[in-house]
Amino acid sequence: MIHDLSTFTRNSGFYKPKAFLITVKSFDLQEIRARYLRSRAGKTGRIGSVERRKVTQGGLVYLELENGVISNYEILSFLTEPRGLDIARDAVAVSTENVVHVIRKDGVERIDNPWFSYIHTVQFNHRSGPDRILISSSGYDCIFEYDMSKFSQTWEWFAWENGFRKGFDPKNGKDILLTRDAREASSFRASGEHYLFIKDPEKQTLPTAQRAAFINSVVYDANESGKLLGTFFHEGAVYRINMATGECEKIIGGMKSPHGGCNYHGQYMATSTASGEIFFSDGNKISFTTLPGKPDELYDLEWLQNTVPFSDCLITIDANRSAFVLIDPVSKQYDMLDFDPDWAIQDMAEIKYPETKELVYKVKEKL
Repeated sequence: MIHDLSTFTRNSGFYKPKAFLITVKSFDLQEIRARYLRSRAGKTGRIGSVERRKVTQGGLVYLELENGVISNYEILSFLTEPRGLDIARDAVAVSTENVVHVIRKDGVERIDNPWFSYIHTVQFNHRSGPDRILISSSGYDCIFEYDMSKFSQTWEWFAWENGFRKGFDPKNGKDILLTRDAREASSFRASGEHYLFIKDPEKQTLPTAQRAAFINSVVYDANESGKLLGTFFHEGAVYRINMATGECEKIIGGMKSPHGGCNYHGQYMATSTASGEIFFSDGNKISFTTLPGKPDELYDLEWLQNTVPFSDCLITIDANRSAFVLIDPVSKQYDMLDFDPDWAIQDMAEIKYPETKELVYKVKEKL
């Protein structure tokens, strides 16, 4: 069932004051928007850049909201395209283009890997405490888990080796098989397949349109131990991934350029970014398409960057309306809080504990 958000009651009293961090991928959203419109006008049949673009400067921002307004904010640091963000009681993790930074009171640790590229999300294992961290390396269709005590890799998963190997070649408009295995590349060559062998991930790149899955988020499944939830941008689906076997099960499909597959009240949800909807695994949807507030040139376009569950509401980052949209799906209430129209906000994480707020100033000192 589709629920039209514009029919909900607008109200600023159904949610509590909040403090959180946000990652701003770029402080030039207008340039990103122009690039996106150019990609839509292309003939590749797949959204996204067809050439590796230059990375841009963004930042990490502390923000407070209450009573229908952003009451306070501070840019803590300027970083290279920060996207992934998570907060535990005693740690903050934020990713730049190909590095994860973990900030604690005693300092900052870096997590590097040759296969890190366009990192989109990081998440602590909140089930057992922040002893593990998940990382989605969207640029190479892969996922990693690291031990937080030793900062050593404990697990990896590549889409190319688990049933998702078809990329797209914008040069000829055909599928291309992706591999990192030399023997497999030799086999493809011998059989005349159109393929791309990623031999040196630190020097080679995959632009967005060429990726096979474009896994732009991964989180631990709070409902099932040993399972992950991965959002596959190109297919428009959320998959549950078995960490022991590598097998995938589709749990939400039919979306358009989705982000942020996650748990929600015993079920699953994700943001169908380009169709302007929030999908729930029980079949319900919340649609933004008739909500006012977009510039005239975007009249027929939606771009909901992500939706994050908070204890008393959902908060959607609406890039085209430049607003945080707070929603209570049960009481059918919503609110819209405008943010800077030049901010390309990627993700957010709530600051829940007083001691965690102290880490904000460590972030400012160390990053």
